[in-house]
This record gives sequence, C-alpha cells and structure tokens, in this order.
Amino acid sequence: MSIKHVYSDLDNRPDCVEPGVYPATIKDAEEKTSKSSGNDMIAIEWLLENGLLVFDYLTFGPKTAYKVDTFLKSVGMSPEKGEEVEIIAEELIGKRAFIDLKIEPASGDYPAKNKVNKYCVDKGQPKALPEDQDDGKGPF
Repeated sequence: MSIKHVYSDLDNRPDCVEPGVYPATIKDAEEKTSKSSGNDMIAIEWLLENGLLVFDYLTFGPKTAYKVDTFLKSVGMSPEKGEEVEIIAEELIGKRAFIDLKIEPASGDYPAKNKVNKYCVDKGQPKALPEDQDDGKGPF
C-alpha cells in the first residue's frame, strides 16, 4: 500500500507568516531547565491572532538579561532598575504583547519556521480582545 501526496509550495505554508510585528497572546508558559546552559528558562507558546503558534524560550542568566528585561516590559511588567522580580510561568498565560517575528530557515529535516526576533517595548500593549471573543483562553 502507498500514500499519494501532491507536493505544495513551502513558501505559502499556513504555519509561517512573513517577518514583521504581530500582536500575540501567551497561550502556555512552562518553567524548565535549559539543556545547553543548565539555566532556568520559561518555554513560551505565543498565539497569533490568525491561530499560528510561535515558540520561544526565555532563558535566565547574565548573557540573556536584556531579552528578559524587554520581555517583561513588552507584557506590561515594568520593574524598576535593580528590582528583583519573581516570574511565575503560569501567571504569564493570557498576557499580550507585540512580537517581532523573523523566519528561521529550514535545517536538515526541520522546515522553515517563525522565531521571535525581539519583543517590542515601544508599541505598548495590544488592544484587548472584544468581550464576546474573550473566553479567558486567548483569542481562539
């Protein structure tokens, strides 16, 4: 038995968007340990308004402090300089931000995918969803 498939154009994949800035909601966030550095990290699942999921990893350490700081500001958490902040992954779920996405090229068996290029701190927060769409689970 065989399965037939008509090959499609990967440039028009529905699971990848053009590079740019998009409003997004944190659908899931989970505390983990980075396999490469051993540092604490939070695996974040971003949900775009078109239903696309984008994954990012917020790793905590001296070399990644800038990314953590811009993430905090982008989701509306703006601690003062020098202030220690306790971040609980589950409490991030539902927070919204503008995220700047790029396309990470295909590599080996892995297709091209969107990746968070940076968190946008100069755009403010995305508007809340209309109440008839907000079921507490995000925009979809």
